[in-house]
This record gives sequence, structure tokens and C-alpha cells, in this order.
Amino acid sequence: MAADIELKIYMPERLALSTKAYRIFLPSDDKPLTVIKGRAPTLMALDMGSVRLLNENNGVEEEWLISGGAADIHDDTCTILTESALARKELTVEKAEALYADFPNPFYKWLCDYLKTEKPGR
Repeated sequence: MAADIELKIYMPERLALSTKAYRIFLPSDDKPLTVIKGRAPTLMALDMGSVRLLNENNGVEEEWLISGGAADIHDDTCTILTESALARKELTVEKAEALYADFPNPFYKWLCDYLKTEKPGR
């Protein structure tokens, strides 16, 4: 199977990501959602958390950490609107702590905690 779902993550100042994925995991306290090809149209609120791009074996290909927002899913396209989105591969605990020191807010605090407790291979 191919990576047929288009994912776009928008922040107020720019398009943070535009790519394709096989499946996309979206964070929500109520009911986290995995977007698959052919999914019914959905509009949902997102919580602070991890957006994961999954492969055919549900392995994580890429991960983005977002501050919450909204997702609009239709026609095999998932569009996320969020205040802040950071690529996991570009983050370290030290970088998250520096962000929090410069601008203390709940998202940067969550980033610090998440990166300190994250399990390898997740």
C-alpha cells in the first residue's frame, strides 16, 4: 500500500509540514484517532500531543509535537491548524528546556516532560 493520505500542518505564520503518510495518529483526550485512507469526513479538536505518521506496520515514520488545535479530514487529506508544531527529530530535552526558559507556557512545559519520559522506539 502507498502513502496516500496527504497531511498538512499549519501554524499562524507558516506551513510547517506538507507530506503524505500511510496512516496518521492524532492526539485527543476524548478519543485519539487514526486517519486511514477512505475515512469519513471529520472535524475534530486536537489536544497537546504527538501527531504520528505511521507506516503499513504501524511503525512511526515521523512525529510532530503540537500544542493542540483542530483537524479537518476529508478526501484523504488531513489538515491540522495549530499554534505551535515542532518536528520530534529536531528536539532534545535541552532545546525544550531552553524554549521553556525563554517563554514559559504549558506547551513548552509539556514538551520538557514528554521528552524526559518518552520511551525509546515509541
